Amino acid sequence: MSFAIFKGESSLQDLVSRLFGISGAGSQAKSNQAAKALLNANPQLKDLSKLTPGSVINVPSTAPPLKPSEQATALQVDRTAIAAQAQQTLDAISRHLGEMEARASDSANAFVVQVQLEQVQTLVEAAPQLKQALPNLVSDTVSMVSAAKTSQASRGQALSSMKASVLLFAKGVQSKA
Repeated sequence: MSFAIFKGESSLQDLVSRLFGISGAGSQAKSNQAAKALLNANPQLKDLSKLTPGSVINVPSTAPPLKPSEQATALQVDRTAIAAQAQQTLDAISRHLGEMEARASDSANAFVVQVQLEQVQTLVEAAPQLKQALPNLVSDTVSMVSAAKTSQASRGQALSSMKASVLLFAKGVQSKA
């Protein structure tokens, strides 16, 4: 099996044209056969919009020979595999942090709502220490929710930068960061 690199083609026929350069008599049938072989070996090619440029494509032995310039080297395949794992890890970390921040924010907001209830206010009036501490506690809770939102925005920017670096790594380009 050979390997090639997906470069963002918008159709399977465009991909087949770039990889194989099929021309001449019977080229349409050969292109269709090559497309079918690629799809069988790479089910993810059914929806190219979900495929990241730089992804490795398996080229089965049943496909026509690749253009020599389209053959992915072992280094390219390895870099792409490492980058894909890094991308999945970054996505998982971001998703988990976002879920944790959302739960913390929801809990903090629920606390602020609860302390405003008449029943709680009656209890606060009866406990001088609680009455004194509660305004600071509510203020700190509101600040924490605000800080979480700022943290989410900062994390989003950092994640975008890291994803760009991973993509450059996959392409074999040195990052300027």
